Amino acid sequence: SERETKTLQRRLDEARRNAEMDHLTGLPNRRSFEATLTQQYDEARQAKDTLCVAFCDIDKFKLINDTHGHEAGDRVLKLVAKCLAEISDERCHVARHGGEEFVVLFRGKSLDEAFARLDDTRDALASRKLVNRATDTPFGRVSFSAGLADVMAHRDPRSALKAADNALYMAKEQGRNRIVKAVMEVESKAA
Repeated sequence: SERETKTLQRRLDEARRNAEMDHLTGLPNRRSFEATLTQQYDEARQAKDTLCVAFCDIDKFKLINDTHGHEAGDRVLKLVAKCLAEISDERCHVARHGGEEFVVLFRGKSLDEAFARLDDTRDALASRKLVNRATDTPFGRVSFSAGLADVMAHRDPRSALKAADNALYMAKEQGRNRIVKAVMEVESKAA
């Protein structure tokens, strides 16, 4: 009975991990990210620490899928996930939000510091010359756009996510392959 209990506990732990992981990229999924955002927000507020969030979206991803096929599109998703995961550490969390969207949470970084770190990754990815291995056809430039928000400059984490998402749309409208900082909320936190 003790062995059965340990086996059941191990299976339950494995099921929990699987429920919070994106199986294609190996990154945490949206569900996991939302729990991390809530936890990091509470901890950062208590510690009076900085916290920034970015929404990243692969540019012209539908064209990649349409031109090169879904298998090649999956490889591009994995590559972008790998590039973003390289900046991840105990104070930077990266997750796949869904589709071709990723989210990045920067703890202990100012908006400018988070911008610089994410922009270095964006630039490194965009400068690569990628070729579809299956067909030897160049992908063209693979890049992402992002919107970045200072979570503490908004009334709550949801508002900051919305602001980062709006900034992402601005980055797309401004020509893609760029990061736009979100506008801070006007209302005072004291109100």
